Amino acid sequence: MVVLPVVLLAWSGAAAPPQKEGVGAETGRLVALHRHYQSAAAMSAQGRLAEAEAELRVIVFTCREVFGKEHPDTLVSRSDLAAMLAEQGKYAEAEKENRGVLAIRQQVLGKEHPDTLLSRNNLAATLQEQGRHAEAVHEYRAVLAVRERLLGAENLDTLDCRNNLATALNEQGRHAEAEKEHREVLAIRERLLGVRHPKALASRNNLAAVLQEQGRHAEAEQEHRAVLALREKVLGGKHADVFLSCFNLALCVEAQSRYREALVLMQRAEAGFKKRLGAGHPYTQAAEECRLRIAAAIPK
Repeated sequence: MVVLPVVLLAWSGAAAPPQKEGVGAETGRLVALHRHYQSAAAMSAQGRLAEAEAELRVIVFTCREVFGKEHPDTLVSRSDLAAMLAEQGKYAEAEKENRGVLAIRQQVLGKEHPDTLLSRNNLAATLQEQGRHAEAVHEYRAVLAVRERLLGAENLDTLDCRNNLATALNEQGRHAEAEKEHREVLAIRERLLGVRHPKALASRNNLAAVLQEQGRHAEAEQEHRAVLALREKVLGGKHADVFLSCFNLALCVEAQSRYREALVLMQRAEAGFKKRLGAGHPYTQAAEECRLRIAAAIPK
């Protein structure tokens, strides 16, 4: 989900008395901006994504007016907006925002600044969501090369990028390469973060997806079930990652022709996505299509 800028979220609203004309008005705009951030964060947490997007658009406009188009807070607000657009499946719009932020950060901060690399990673993610896997792999590899050189192979940001690259490789059909990458990232994440950490569980989920793509359904099912159980314990039964695990496990069980069991899992995933992300989100729609397909396969 969207990560809102810490500086503005932490701003208390306390200010010295105005010293000259215009200062009070600017302080008022900053107070309003802070309130919009709080509102956007609350709406996002409640799954009210369209409303959160509207709040973020106000924030972007205000940041441009108050700080200027190249200010770090303006760029962070645009990145947040891009993330919210992607969260709703508006990938082309998210790509446009990410490209705009990337261009400014490259010019102002340089190509190897952490914020620039983050923007390039985010751009790769929106390309990947649109099925442009070769472009995504190219971007991820470029980011990974810089992060490994500057931060080291076991830095968490480096591992995030390596995980993303492996996912893109899998979607490109390069399953053996993807499996190798996911296994290595999983081993490092479990050692550094612990087996219950959400990022370790994400790696395990992604490894299961690679196994499933290779037709190794029994191995994949074992991993999916372990991830689902741990996510329920760590994150709670209503977290979006839990519904994602239900979705993935349902597909794995369906591939083994256990349709009734798969249907129950897919129904849970669909209901969870609908409540958390909305009826129009691609995840919700995909779950609905899969549920209908699985239901049709059950003998009458």
